[in-house]
Order: sequence, then C-alpha cells, then structure tokens
Amino acid sequence: MGGRFVLEVPASVTTRFLVATQARALPGPGRLPDAIGDGALAREAAAMLASAGLVVEPVTRPSADLKARFHRLAAPHGRLGAVVGARRHIAVTAEGPPAGQPRSAQAARLAARALAAAVGGTVADLDSRQILPGAPPDAEPERFALGRAWVSVFVTLDPGGGGARARIDTAGLHRFGLPEVAARHVPYASVLAAANLVRGLTWQLVAEQTAWLGRGHRDRTRATRRERAVSAADVLRFWGTGPPGRAPGDAESVTVRLGWTGTDCPDCAAAIEAVPPVRVPPAARVSGSSDPVPCASPPHAGPAEDAWWRAAAEAMPKITRAAPAPSG
Repeated sequence: MGGRFVLEVPASVTTRFLVATQARALPGPGRLPDAIGDGALAREAAAMLASAGLVVEPVTRPSADLKARFHRLAAPHGRLGAVVGARRHIAVTAEGPPAGQPRSAQAARLAARALAAAVGGTVADLDSRQILPGAPPDAEPERFALGRAWVSVFVTLDPGGGGARARIDTAGLHRFGLPEVAARHVPYASVLAAANLVRGLTWQLVAEQTAWLGRGHRDRTRATRRERAVSAADVLRFWGTGPPGRAPGDAESVTVRLGWTGTDCPDCAAAIEAVPPVRVPPAARVSGSSDPVPCASPPHAGPAEDAWWRAAAEAMPKITRAAPAPSG
C-alpha cells in the first residue's frame, strides 16, 4: 500500500515573532544591526533587514489576526499575562521563499532575541505558539535543530474519540513550507509514543524538503512516499542529538501512512496525519473509484489500531525532551 503523497510548496513562507516589553522607549531601527552581534547568522539577519526580508516594527494597534495568535499562545499563566499585558509590542517578521529556510527563520529569531535583550523583553513565537524561555532570552545558536523550540507538539482531547482518545498536533512546521502534522484516535496510554512518532515524521519531512529545495527545484508541488518507516533515530534527529543523515538501516522503526486531516492552524488548509497502516483507505474499498488517493484519512480501525499503537510504543524512544548537541 505504497504510492506517492503530493505536497504543495508555497511561493513564500512567513516567520512571526513578537517582543513584549514594559520599556517606555524603544531603540531606533538603526541600532538593531549592532545589537544582533557578529557571526554568520548575524550577517544573514543584517542582510535581511537591509533588503526588507526581515521587518521590525512597533505594534500600535493589534490586528484581528495578531489578537487571534495571542490567544493561541501556550504558556504558564504568569508568563502569558506578561506578554499579552505588556506596555509595548514589537513585531519581528521574516518573509521569503521556502528555499531560504531554516536560515531565514533563525536570523529572524536572532533579531527578536537581540531586541528583547536590549529592552528587557520577552519573545513570543507566534508560529510555534510558545513563549521562549529566558529573561533576557538565550542567544540564538548557529546550528539548527527542530527541537530547539521551532516546532511545538500539543496534546488535546480528540473530538472524534468519544472522550477516550487524544490528538497530537504540531505548531510551527508551516513556516518551513509544510503543513502541520497530526495523529488522531491515540489511546491515552500511547500519547508519548504518538508525540515522538509525530516528531520523527516532522524531522523526515523537513529534511526531505530542505534537500529537495537545495537541489534547485522550484516546482509548486512535490511528491513524497505515502508509506514510510519512522525510526527512533529520527526522533533523536528532531532534538538535534542523532546522526545528521538518515540511514536505510535505522533500527527501531514503525511504519505509517500519510493522510490528510483537518487543522486549526490559521496558515494551513489541512494537516498531514500519521495514519496507522491498519486503517484501510476508503478508495481501496470503493469499487471502480477513479481516484486512488483519499481526500481525508479513514476512520479509526478499532482494537486493531490500539494494538498497533502498543507496538509503536516499543519502537519509539521513551523520552519527552533531549538536550541538543553543542552548537559548535
């Protein structure tokens, strides 16, 4: 049950940060290039500022979209209130072709962190829906790893699970030109396995797209494998602790199929679902169907799917977080 899964590649992607501060006065825009420091990533940020690929501007009147993104932030109550109720907000926004990722997103976060350090502020990542730790915030590492707060993983009650199932969703993946990733109908006992499965699949999709764009492709669609093995090593790569490249012989893996499901991501038409292969795609059950690719994931497969999740838990690492390797 293989086949190809078609992804749309957007013409441009946007990365959004917000700096919240109680400072009465803000530094002029000309001071930011000096504040971001030296190094390759700082030079990238300075070049983006000069070309308007990176825009830093005070928020005088929050738009409806910004207010909605405010309400999507996930943080302890005290930190969330400090961001939402701050005296000043500064938007740090980078926009450009997906081929510039992840470097342009890193440069934007470097600028946001440098600005926050200069005004004693806090950085909110409006794409991954989280408030970055640190006051002042940590320095931005040169080395990229998805697990360095670039993609969040949220666990919610699955509305189609009769109150006994969980749903896993990513936030932040869309800024790399991909839909968010989800897992549905997850038994509560398998939530950690599902979260790590989603992380490993996320790493695969970003690595594939980065390599594809790096070869000079500029098509608006690309095809990838519908059915694939996600390994424990992929999860470690998400955290930046595993070997950098994917090896065909990665041990401890679980096979999933890619499908589509709904999403509340304001920047995505749908989310990629990690579908257990025990589900039978609807197109395979419809005689004479002219479209072998279902437009939505099939329904939950019952006890057989629960058994699959238990087996998946054996293949996925039993970790919730891993410390990234030194940035070098």
